[in-house]
Amino acid sequence: MQFKPEAIIERAAMYRGIRDYFDNCGYLEVDTPLLTDSPIPESHIELFQTRKVRPDGTSYPLYLVPSPEIWLKMALASGSSSLFQIGRCFRNGEQMDKWHRNEFTMLEWYGVDKTSGDNLLVMQEIIKVTLHAVNSEAGEEVSGNIREISMDEAFREFAGFSLESALEESGLSGINRTSPGYPASLADISEFFRSRLKEKNLPSGDIDRESADDLFHRLFLTLVEDALPADRPLALTHWPAFIPTLARGIPDTPWADRWELYIRGVEVANCYGEETDEELLKNYWENESPEKPDPDFRWPQLIGRGMPSCSGTAVGLDRLLALVRGDDSLKGLDLFPIHDNMPR
Repeated sequence: MQFKPEAIIERAAMYRGIRDYFDNCGYLEVDTPLLTDSPIPESHIELFQTRKVRPDGTSYPLYLVPSPEIWLKMALASGSSSLFQIGRCFRNGEQMDKWHRNEFTMLEWYGVDKTSGDNLLVMQEIIKVTLHAVNSEAGEEVSGNIREISMDEAFREFAGFSLESALEESGLSGINRTSPGYPASLADISEFFRSRLKEKNLPSGDIDRESADDLFHRLFLTLVEDALPADRPLALTHWPAFIPTLARGIPDTPWADRWELYIRGVEVANCYGEETDEELLKNYWENESPEKPDPDFRWPQLIGRGMPSCSGTAVGLDRLLALVRGDDSLKGLDLFPIHDNMPR
């Protein structure tokens, strides 16, 4: 153990401040399981798997949760009011670098009858709470008012083309995965992304085999993300709806109701206006399931029929605390740095 009393005290103060804030706002704190037998299928997330052994020696798989989302949404669908959780989360396959750990602490909250815009205001308050908790004198890059930039604005400025025009010309405005013309539109935008990659002579790999989602992220990570202004916290809004997530689409547009927050260039939070359409939830399950263990299809049915209109946000509290402290990595918060003794 690396005894770091300041880090321990500051983390505890942050947790108290966050709990006080949500308690004053009428949110219910929930404590959910770390294990599930039916994880939400997410093709880009590797899970930690274990097995439950029965007395007769037979067994079945269980998975450490990558977030408490599956349980919190079940609570909402069962009648809960707005709620939150501070809990440990687990993601396998992560590159062990400055800002990634296999085990980390997440704040996740859902505001019933709230929008993603409402949750952006809450996020500003969470930053203030954390600044106060650690008595930080951080500059505007951490403490400033959150700037909003749409994905289209970011691509226009840093990638040199209008993402919105490309999506609309491909027919991806106002349709979803269940629409008859969706596969053809997805093929069109994929070809557009391949052309942009070749045009800009970017390292491309085997782009002919990559999905529209993968191609988009190649362009975004190479041309846009590192160029985003970092003089104050930044919310990147209006992500393409074709990216498979559980964010609802914004009607008559090619966008999903989603934002991601960056502080000093580091991604800290992710917010959705949550999808509640049962047909679209089942479609998501069907498309993501081949990459993950057999999901429990009762979950999309429960959420589609019972979850109220809401917006949910997930915040990496380790990253937020490190950034507020002025650290340039998570290392200053590692009390039990098992990663130092493990192969990357």
